[in-house]
Amino acid sequence: MGLTVAEARSEAEREKIFEFRYRIYTEELGLSPPTADHARKRLWDPLDDVSVSHALLEDGGVVGSLRVTFLEDVRDPSVLIEKFSLEPAIAALGVSAICTTSRFILDPRLRHGTAILRLMEAAYEHGVSRGTVRLNYGDCSPHLLPFYEHLGYRRYTRAYNDTAYGFKILIVMLVHDQKRFEHVRSPLSRVASRYPDDPQARAWFEQSYPDYVDVESAAFLPEGVFFDMLSHRVATDALHSRGLLHGLERGEAERFLATATLIQAAPGDRIVRQGELGDSVFVLLSGLADVTLDEAPDQPVAVLGAGDTFGEMSFLTSKPRTANVVAKAPSEMIVLSGDSLKRFIAKEPAVAAKVLLNLSRTLAERLAVVTPQALKRH
Repeated sequence: MGLTVAEARSEAEREKIFEFRYRIYTEELGLSPPTADHARKRLWDPLDDVSVSHALLEDGGVVGSLRVTFLEDVRDPSVLIEKFSLEPAIAALGVSAICTTSRFILDPRLRHGTAILRLMEAAYEHGVSRGTVRLNYGDCSPHLLPFYEHLGYRRYTRAYNDTAYGFKILIVMLVHDQKRFEHVRSPLSRVASRYPDDPQARAWFEQSYPDYVDVESAAFLPEGVFFDMLSHRVATDALHSRGLLHGLERGEAERFLATATLIQAAPGDRIVRQGELGDSVFVLLSGLADVTLDEAPDQPVAVLGAGDTFGEMSFLTSKPRTANVVAKAPSEMIVLSGDSLKRFIAKEPAVAAKVLLNLSRTLAERLAVVTPQALKRH
């Protein structure tokens, strides 16, 4: 039997989704959201009472889910308004123009295929079925930002720290922005083309968030632009400093960074959390960050500055994060997902060997500093 997408209508269908969420978020990712029911192994939250969940089904079992919430259906939307900074959108376009998508998860077997797009298409169609929805808000982890931008989402404000799920980037999709879908070659273009363009919403976004109009990941920029932007943001020569790109030719660096994205963090943002799963690698372009351990959060074991790499240990070892990385000043950094790095290693092993050498050197230097300090505490 093939994969199918269906809206969960009965309590039994909804319960299957809640149990699937628990399996992914808690048992696989090791997270413990406050509403998780560990006794019954289900993950529910109050938004589920007013939202619609779409399930990806395989032989009757849930292997993916995505939830759509219409703001006008939420009795007290203050939490969502605050989380997504929705006041400007409500003032300009009204409550009925806004929905959110969340709980976008897949079984590990399906994360690199096209099944995820079928879920997004179902949610998109459900959103526009209201006839009034023009903005779709959500959030994502930094390494997933290129994927969401490819769908048609945009950044619009600073990132935030979710106590349960970690460092998140806030994103919004202009639901009928035909120009955007075409620009990023969105897989939703075919569905979106059935509906009229929305130049008014596009003009509102450009006027309200001018600093984010041209902020994009490397995949959506002309060749060489991302590297030039990177070079302007670092004080030293990115190719010859002791960092991730050390020893690479310009063309090699451009190909390596083809799937990279650029994010910002504010003082206090915990970019990486000790114990969490994740194999993304970060390169700090500007600012400062403390490396801390949960047992002594006020005693940094290292301070990172421009050019420093972090996250490399989890990428190289496939183990959970061994420390926290907390921004102590306004910071900007490159993010490379573990999946994109693995694909690059398979595609260009000669260039990847240089990168892996740089990562290994960074890891060795980090361990040389951290290990003696850890031994002192024991």
